[in-house]
Amino acid sequence: MTVSFSQSTETAASQQDKNPNSLQAYRIGQATAGEVKYLVGSVSRLSMLDFWAGFGLIFIGVPTPIVTMPVGTVVVMLFVLYKLTKPATLETRYNSLFFSIILFAVGWALFESLAFNGISVDEAIRRAIRMAVVLLLALQIAQKRIDIRSLIFGVAAGLIFNLIGFYAGIAPDNYGGTLTGWLNDKNQSGLYYAIFGFLFVAMVRKTSHRIVAFVVTSGMLWLTGSRTSLAAYAFAVLWLYFSHRLNLFGKAVLALLFYQAVNYLEDNFARAGAFADRLGSDLLRERIDETMYRMIDMVPWYGGGLGTAQVPLQNRYFYFHNSYMTLVQEAGWLYMIVIVGLMISAAFIWKQPRAQRIVIAEAAMVIIIITSQRLGEVILTVPWAIVVGLALLYLNPDKDLDASDSGHHEPGAMQKVQSSDEKPEPQNGKLIEQEAPVSVPPQETPKKPTTSKSFDVSSIRQRARKI
Repeated sequence: MTVSFSQSTETAASQQDKNPNSLQAYRIGQATAGEVKYLVGSVSRLSMLDFWAGFGLIFIGVPTPIVTMPVGTVVVMLFVLYKLTKPATLETRYNSLFFSIILFAVGWALFESLAFNGISVDEAIRRAIRMAVVLLLALQIAQKRIDIRSLIFGVAAGLIFNLIGFYAGIAPDNYGGTLTGWLNDKNQSGLYYAIFGFLFVAMVRKTSHRIVAFVVTSGMLWLTGSRTSLAAYAFAVLWLYFSHRLNLFGKAVLALLFYQAVNYLEDNFARAGAFADRLGSDLLRERIDETMYRMIDMVPWYGGGLGTAQVPLQNRYFYFHNSYMTLVQEAGWLYMIVIVGLMISAAFIWKQPRAQRIVIAEAAMVIIIITSQRLGEVILTVPWAIVVGLALLYLNPDKDLDASDSGHHEPGAMQKVQSSDEKPEPQNGKLIEQEAPVSVPPQETPKKPTTSKSFDVSSIRQRARKI
């Protein structure tokens, strides 16, 4: 059997050598078959429930006929309620610390809204439910009840579906040709395409696939026309590939440079090129900001209550275009400092229990921080919850965790690969930051990991070599 197979292979190879076109076609066919096999294997490792839940998030701008909540919010609510029936896979002191403090802060906001500001009970309950859903989503990602990779890939597929539906005339067009679709709002569309487009790029495994994903997601983000989201996306990519060499102080300096760069771009290039027709919307935004700061100056120390971050202009109400000021208006400066301090600590400050730090959650948080300066509905929303949950997930003690798809080895996975006869591939240092010596002390032979296949880097590598 073996001899016959070898002879047939040699005969095919000799025939292909005589015909260059046939050889080229053979190579293309082999490469295509390998790609198909790889993609099918990748899809088979996804959790379909989490994937379709992520897909449903694109309908965040579609109202439901029964309850006064968007379809996307209802999808998330049902999803997190179902996940409550599943046991938590991971639990750390950071989870307890983060959610204890933030629940206290949100509880205070709800209390002062009802006790001091006279917000209606129905509105307060509706806001409380939305915030509870968001916090539960972040907690379940941190506890690994939700497969973050499947969720993000589902949102990415949904965003492509939204793009197709928009230009096919199926999805609504509420902003004069700017890509919105079922996301309904231009700023919300920009935020979703920036956050989930970036996370999809960061979690794609192969470099060639990552380049294609970057081109596609950048193009879709450009179609949203959101200048703030475009700038945030670009700076997140820069953070991903350059911050791994910096310590905490260096990252603070880099963040300051990004802040200055964003302000410079807005002051000098806000209406350059394709954005030359934005004068009217920019003037409206300036009026909203002026009224917003006057309201902030008048608000009491405990805030004006949940849902009051709206500006009355031209017989209409406009949401604040600043998420930080939204928090201040709703529950005061201390409330804003606590919420922002927690999310920055989770992404940038708290220590990851691994030799090399994964910086994908940091880069995604850069998008949150930048867009929060110019968009009013960013913090305590679903995109915010997914980024915070991912940051907390990286703080767990699971040494084999690599939700990033970055392809680099964590300490436990490195030992498994080195124990085999195959020579390990070099680490991808572009996506990680050195925090401790690379050398790993001798340990016992690692047991078979209990994590899901989507996080088992060494087995993924070994399977990839066999393709």
